[in-house]
This record gives sequence, C-alpha cells and structure tokens, in this order.
Amino acid sequence: MKFIERGGALRTNIYTLVRSATFIAIIFLMIYFFRLPNGFGGFIHFGDSLIFVAAALLPFPFNLFVAALGPGLFNLAAEGGAIWFPFTIVIKPIMALCFTSRGDTILGPLRNRVAPFAAAGINTVLYFFANMILFGGFGGGVAALPGLLVQGVGSIVAYFVIAVALDRLKIKRMFKS
Repeated sequence: MKFIERGGALRTNIYTLVRSATFIAIIFLMIYFFRLPNGFGGFIHFGDSLIFVAAALLPFPFNLFVAALGPGLFNLAAEGGAIWFPFTIVIKPIMALCFTSRGDTILGPLRNRVAPFAAAGINTVLYFFANMILFGGFGGGVAALPGLLVQGVGSIVAYFVIAVALDRLKIKRMFKS
C-alpha cells in the first residue's frame, strides 16, 4: 500500500512539474512576443497576469519557481534585459506569494481577488527601487513610475479577464486532480 501512495505522490509531482514548466514557457513567450510599448520607455505585457493565474493554480513552491523563471528567462533572452534578471527573480516570486492555490476556483478565495492589487503594488514599489539602483537614484525611480503603474493596471485587468474565463471552464478541477 505504501508503494501505491508513493506512486500517487510521484504522479502528482510530475503533473505539477509539467504544469509549472508549461506556465514558465507560456509566460516567457507572452512577454517575448506580445509586448507593447507603454509610451514611458518600457512596455506592457501579459506575463504578470499569467504569473497571477499560475500562483492561484499551482501549489507553493512551484508557483514561486514559475514566477521567477518565466520572466527571468525573458530577461536573459532579451537584448539588454540581463540587467533586470537579479531583480526579476526576486520581485516576481514575492508577487506570487500574495495568491493562494486553495479553493475550488481561481477567484473563489477572497485572497485571490485582493492579491492582484497587492502584487501590482509590490511590483511597482520594488521595481521603483530597482530603477533607482540601475539608473541613478531617485530620479531613475520616478521616471519609471508611469510605466510601472500602467503595467500594474493592465496586469490586474488581464488577470481578472483570464481568471473569469478559466473559472467558467472549471480549469481548477484539472489542477486539483
């Protein structure tokens, strides 16, 4: 009986690893191929909203790895993006900590309805400091704020649209099995 229990746990972990790797790839591709200039020197992408969805679907610590590796790999692949890598692999998992994979739907737990606002705030504040470090103090952080705010609002809206659609498809059942 113990062997069957271990096999079940192994099977669950393999499924979780595959789902995590899929999210990493999707997040990378969404940022790499589907980003738009935001008019403030940065760009808008759907990677953060997918990090939010992954954090609501995947258990801890898999959600943290997805949050770090999807956008982190983009940073390494994008021209000039490597300077952001150390910041991204720290900031994005902190954002994912706002969410929970508990509940029967993505938006079911109140926490997952409040979390995107907290995560977008964390993103804005921490990348403000990253910009200060990289681009010459307080002025560098202030210059980045409009773009960070636009990215945050876009991520929140996209998260809710995606989460409602996935909840209607009852996708969470697949992740629970």
